[in-house]
Amino acid sequence: MNEKRLPNSELAWVEEQKIRFYLLNLEHEQGAVKAKFFLKRGFTAEQWEAMSKALVTQATTNPLAKTVKTEFGARHTVDCNCPTPDALNPCIRTVWEVGEEKIAAWRN
Repeated sequence: MNEKRLPNSELAWVEEQKIRFYLLNLEHEQGAVKAKFFLKRGFTAEQWEAMSKALVTQATTNPLAKTVKTEFGARHTVDCNCPTPDALNPCIRTVWEVGEEKIAAWRN
């Protein structure tokens, strides 16, 4: 079976700001629910790099669930296991946006 994977996955990354101030921020209006989930799995803002690595691993080792073209580029959805510090490795959904200008910037 030939499953589609995240295109240009070798360039995937999640910046510190998104993790510390959104995904692990209990005070963030939209991120608080995500923060509760990820903090229970053992991620911490102080070691945000571990979460960045785990999200990239999730995106690069699981098949694409869907791709939608937007005015800003392609939006790729990846579902399933994400490595976590508590070793439960839950199935989560990540969404990756990749535009041609982002790819060009990452390659330079």
